[in-house]
Amino acid sequence: MTAAQRWSALHHGIDPGTVPLLLPWLRLMWRLAGPLRRVPPTLITVFGGLLALDAVLLAGSLPALAAGAVVAATVCDGLDGAVAVVAGRASSRGALADAVADRVSDAAFAAVLWRCGVPAPLAVVCGALALGVDGLRRLRRVPARITVGERPTWTACAALAAGAAALTSAAWPALVCAGVWCAAGVVAVAQIALPFQRSRPARRSRHDNAVR
Repeated sequence: MTAAQRWSALHHGIDPGTVPLLLPWLRLMWRLAGPLRRVPPTLITVFGGLLALDAVLLAGSLPALAAGAVVAATVCDGLDGAVAVVAGRASSRGALADAVADRVSDAAFAAVLWRCGVPAPLAVVCGALALGVDGLRRLRRVPARITVGERPTWTACAALAAGAAALTSAAWPALVCAGVWCAAGVVAVAQIALPFQRSRPARRSRHDNAVR
């Protein structure tokens, strides 16, 4: 069984090749995971969560470092699963720890927006949308449904907001990032909440039926 097949088996049968940019990202994580085979995946998970919380603390005074912490936390989020796949150390306890760390990171990234100048109510809405996407997915029991509002979306918005804050004191870049976050979150909730409609097969004409 290949690494992609093992990953798919651990992620509700999702084919990484069908999700844009996912397979190249996973291949990079698997390569980085090679030297870390003996490191417990849960340790990487916890470290990633701590980096996300550090990003919140750094965003107010050292936004450039906060942007780096956001990206590093996301790399850890990919590495823990990659180590579990490469080393054959996947476990239900590790999956639970990863899910908790992901939600902590989602909330932390929304707090980074607030620290970069986004009004608190808007940052709360961003965090609620990120948590709501995952909660609604679990409620509807559609774990394999991928939306436009996923961890890469929240990571990009938080990292760009922090990076912009390192270059300018203006609040508008962070507000734009919050707007993109909210728009993606709303669309993601709709993608999960609304059932997909299967296209009906076209009706055959009498001539087609006669030929068949």
